[in-house]
Amino acid sequence: MHRKSRNFATIALKGSKSISNRALLLAYLAKNSKLKNLSDCEDTTIMQNALKNFHTKKIDVKDCGTAYRFLTALKFATKNPIEITGSKRLLSRPIKPLTKALKNLGKKIKIPGNISSQFISALLMVSPLAKTTTTIGITGEVFSKPYIKMTLILMKKFGIKIEHDKELRIFKIAPNQKFKSRNLFIEGDASSASYLGEYSALFNKKVAIKNIPKNSIQGDIKFLEYLKKMGCKISHNKNLIKIEGTKQLKPLGTIDMNTTPDLVPTFAVLSAFANGTTKITNIANLKIKESDRISALKKELKKIGVKVKTGKDFIEIHGPTKSIKKNKIIKTYNDHRITMAFAVLDLKTDNPKTVNKSYPLFWSDLKKLQNG
Repeated sequence: MHRKSRNFATIALKGSKSISNRALLLAYLAKNSKLKNLSDCEDTTIMQNALKNFHTKKIDVKDCGTAYRFLTALKFATKNPIEITGSKRLLSRPIKPLTKALKNLGKKIKIPGNISSQFISALLMVSPLAKTTTTIGITGEVFSKPYIKMTLILMKKFGIKIEHDKELRIFKIAPNQKFKSRNLFIEGDASSASYLGEYSALFNKKVAIKNIPKNSIQGDIKFLEYLKKMGCKISHNKNLIKIEGTKQLKPLGTIDMNTTPDLVPTFAVLSAFANGTTKITNIANLKIKESDRISALKKELKKIGVKVKTGKDFIEIHGPTKSIKKNKIIKTYNDHRITMAFAVLDLKTDNPKTVNKSYPLFWSDLKKLQNG
């Protein structure tokens, strides 16, 4: 699995999908804002087009979960009768707790924190439009907290004030707030960067990634911490990350990835080549992503000869896998993160185009690393 390289192969990443889709909604409410280094992925294009056409009768957001939830919130807050639809998979994903909460904008709202952090982000972004104070209380465990923190940081940049406790369980949003226009440079996508790090770790190669600042507001910047734990050498100065692989990967042991659910496919695949057992826990909400990622990972890892066990909220991988079945075609379940996590192994997938959802340049960037 390992190749050596003296020089760093360098990739400059386009803007974070998560930041882009939040910033687009906030810029729409602020007017006259300029966003630089926007993500060029399918989800961001869908969000841009949907906001441009928010005056029409119906918009189709296809597979884009953030657009579906954020625009549903905007529809309620602006009392726009527009119909928002999407793919069969998207429409099967949860939305009712959000629509129920949106009926109480300008009042006291209770919403579960263990389904999707996007519900909370959606409510936060539109609550300043209400005519009376909105108080949001989160019930149960709060999943994917870094995404809520990201929303709060971006809202502050657009001039919005929100009171909240340290645990992010109670939020108080004053009414009739004005969104201020901003010029914003969007930092490179840390979730996309994780696949470049995966390549570096697997093939003991030197990889440099541009456009992600040291004080990144993305939760998925934790991929660097995980890679370091597995034995990789990491340096992160200003906007440049340098990753050096290792001859023998260390397992992650038992690790809670509730705050970084999008990194689970990357590190599940990577752990198959580590010298020992990795158990990724507290990931029950992976069942309601673009695919049931716990089930998808189990099936596809087993297919290529990896020892793997799963439960309701965990995946356990036993490494090291000495050789993989290269003749197998990976089923992607129309899920971009499954596609990319396995493609780093140089395996064929049944739907290479899924990467367009978050990282359209994935295949060309992967080729640069392979040729570097």
